[in-house]
Amino acid sequence: MSPLHPSSTSRALFRVFIAPALRATPVRPQHAPLPSSRAHPSLSSVRWKSFVRRDTQRHAITDHYTLDNAIQHPYVNFVDANGQFRNGWDIERISYNRATHHLLLLNSGKQDAAGNQDPDNLPMCKIISKIDLRAQHEKKLDLERKRAKGLTATGMAPKNMELNWAISGNDLSHRLTKLKQFLQEGRKVEVLFGPKRRGRKATAEECNKVLADVRAMVDNLKGAGEVKEPEGTLGGVMTLVFEGRKIEEPKTEPQRESERKLERESETIEVEQETRNAETKQQRMIAELKHQNGLAELEAAAAAASR
Repeated sequence: MSPLHPSSTSRALFRVFIAPALRATPVRPQHAPLPSSRAHPSLSSVRWKSFVRRDTQRHAITDHYTLDNAIQHPYVNFVDANGQFRNGWDIERISYNRATHHLLLLNSGKQDAAGNQDPDNLPMCKIISKIDLRAQHEKKLDLERKRAKGLTATGMAPKNMELNWAISGNDLSHRLTKLKQFLQEGRKVEVLFGPKRRGRKATAEECNKVLADVRAMVDNLKGAGEVKEPEGTLGGVMTLVFEGRKIEEPKTEPQRESERKLERESETIEVEQETRNAETKQQRMIAELKHQNGLAELEAAAAAASR
């Protein structure tokens, strides 16, 4: 039989054993490289960097205060660098170190209808250190940034509270306790009053009582108060904004005694350190004198030997 025409037995064996194996093993072309995940990263694998916009504006002192030669009033009252009040001074006669201090205009006094200065209400100025004025300005900017972020002067985030006009006395007491806690922490609290979605509608008398109870609690809290005009209507939706002030608790006698003890220990440590420093300095002086005396003796010996 010709080798180009295999027998039926060979063809049967090829179909049973060889052909299935060839179909199961795919042939990979040599010229097609596998795609690299490093060469083409997917969007999910990309790390995006976020940028926070910072306040890069230069805040010049002269943009916010009237200082030195910018004060156009010929006569002023002022407080000097020692805290003494000076009345009715010619501004040209006010002397201070302009390298370290500013003359700061606090207010422009009063003028009559013709624009003439009232001699009984002259402009008020103050001689202030440049360092102190810069620190005062930075503090003011910091407070403005906190307010822009919705924070209070203490840096505490504001709180929200909801009350319905038909609230029971027990529930109102719990809410007022929570409101008092927020205000004592120095927070700003926005209280939203509104009617119940389901249930009876509160009478005008009940609405006035709830409002009065809330305001009475705030009024009795030292440093707290209403900081914004109410918005809305009584019996409908109304918003009140309160802000408290964090008040430090008075120190107890054990706390004060502990502070005094720490101060005494600190003073003792400082005295011991000064004593050690003095002893070290004295030892160095003695060593230096010995060294100088030794050099003198060597010089004398050398001079005697040369003779």
